[in-house]
Amino acid sequence: MIRLSVVGVLLFVVFAVGWLGFKTLTVKTELETAQSLTSELTAQASELDFSGLVRTTAELSEHSSAAAQATDDPIWRLAEAVPYVGDNLRGIRVVAESLSQISTQVAQPAALLANNLKLGADPATGAVDLTPLDRADELLDAATEVLDSAQLKVNTVDTGRTVGPVSDALAQLTQIVDESPPVITSARDYVTFAGALLGKDGPRNYLLAFQNNAEATALGGVSASFTLLHTEAGVVTITDAASSGDFHPGELLTVPVDPSAVELTSGLLGYSNLATARPDFPTAGTLLQAYWARDRGVQVDGVISMDPTVLAHLLRATGPVPISDGQTLTAENAVQLLTNTIYFMYDSYTEPEKADNFFHAAAAAVVTKVQSGDFDLKEMIKALTVGTDQGSIMVWSSRPDEQSLLDGSRLQGTLPRDNQDATVVGVYFRDQSASKIDYYLDSSTTTTSDICTGAASPTITTTVQLSSILTQAEADALPRYVKSSPFGSKYFGTEIQIYGPVGATLTDAHIVVEGRETLLYPAVDDLGRPVAKFTVYLEYGQTGEISTTFTGADGVYGPLEVRGTPMIRPTQRTVADSVPCG
Repeated sequence: MIRLSVVGVLLFVVFAVGWLGFKTLTVKTELETAQSLTSELTAQASELDFSGLVRTTAELSEHSSAAAQATDDPIWRLAEAVPYVGDNLRGIRVVAESLSQISTQVAQPAALLANNLKLGADPATGAVDLTPLDRADELLDAATEVLDSAQLKVNTVDTGRTVGPVSDALAQLTQIVDESPPVITSARDYVTFAGALLGKDGPRNYLLAFQNNAEATALGGVSASFTLLHTEAGVVTITDAASSGDFHPGELLTVPVDPSAVELTSGLLGYSNLATARPDFPTAGTLLQAYWARDRGVQVDGVISMDPTVLAHLLRATGPVPISDGQTLTAENAVQLLTNTIYFMYDSYTEPEKADNFFHAAAAAVVTKVQSGDFDLKEMIKALTVGTDQGSIMVWSSRPDEQSLLDGSRLQGTLPRDNQDATVVGVYFRDQSASKIDYYLDSSTTTTSDICTGAASPTITTTVQLSSILTQAEADALPRYVKSSPFGSKYFGTEIQIYGPVGATLTDAHIVVEGRETLLYPAVDDLGRPVAKFTVYLEYGQTGEISTTFTGADGVYGPLEVRGTPMIRPTQRTVADSVPCG
């Protein structure tokens, strides 16, 4: 009897080992197939191939679920109690179950949502469907729940007892669990803010400010054309339009602004078109809100800013848009038409209303086109990404809870408050000629540092070069509205403000190539940063160059980065470390 029992046990062990071998082989095959699909998912996501993502996430769900099902077995669970072998089996099960939940409950539904997303307004109601925002919130909740579950499961595995492949798989899962929460938080913030923009939580008035980079200011260009958008329950309507001439030039606002901003930027509180002259979009938003409240009696809930350079990218998504006077805006002509050609068409000194109406018509046409949903979603996402990264799209909300949703995003139009994640130097331009001459301006910057030596107080040096690409004869032939108002075609002036790292000290500022004349002003601290300020006057065809050096305070410094005014002719930025990183 005892012999039969022993034989029975041995037979069971042999069967269990064979069964586990079969199950392990199944899991290995399914997980390897699932892993091979992840690189395909990455490529499809980068190319915004939503239909491809739907197919691949479905395959991923199928194979990861098969792997998880293979581990959902009483013999497998029993074997998990065996030291060392059991730890590896538990690790495999945790990876399979977690990957299955992530793919089936998050990745696949998200791909389907993106692929089926319809952004156009309903022709009958004029409203954009807001239910996808609710569905996105549900998916983000599911993602949080799944990732929390995965974390708890990983914690049950003694990775000190797992073999290499199992340890690697657990490490990859842990990396996903660790890196996903900030992404989920950021996505939730954007979903919430999108709802606010569309009036999901109540009616809103948003000001669409058009910056003209041909007359540069720190954030892009003078804010001379405005369109007022009213949003409510997904319905977006244009309720007003204005230009800088509709406000009270020279009449100072009683809005609290840092004295350093006023010291650096003359006219900041008296001219609506200079609201963008400080490299801080919350300042611009606050000022524009005050101008509209005082001079037009409208309470603005937020400001959205864009310029012609990003408009050209948007037009790649929408296709050509007809506007007034038989003109058509295209991706190829938008920048030139709106920042240069328009001033050959109309004399804005004698007929300012014609140019203003042209800008208003262009803004209305693009808003209407986007609202219709008649655009290529992939190209639209690319356009918005490029516009955000180069500083051509910025958003400000007067509501602190909504504004905080943008914290840390380039959409906010702010410089970082510390140097930890990135050591940011800002190089900003401002036209000092009352002209549209910056259409013809070339600029470049070179920034070097010894950050990678690990120095507690690094040195950062930035040189800036400005060049006129016009001959004197070409300048003489320009319309007078493009030439400098005070200087005609004799010369023009450009202010340069260089913002050093947070807490740094300006240790050197000097003129390298003077041009016609270059002025250097006393340093000012603004936004927690030292600022060197110059004005470079150039005759046509000339080049000017200036240089600054900042010494950082003791602290932690992230990688060197240079930001600045998005110019029509993009600034060529070179960033180098005197000692190579890594």
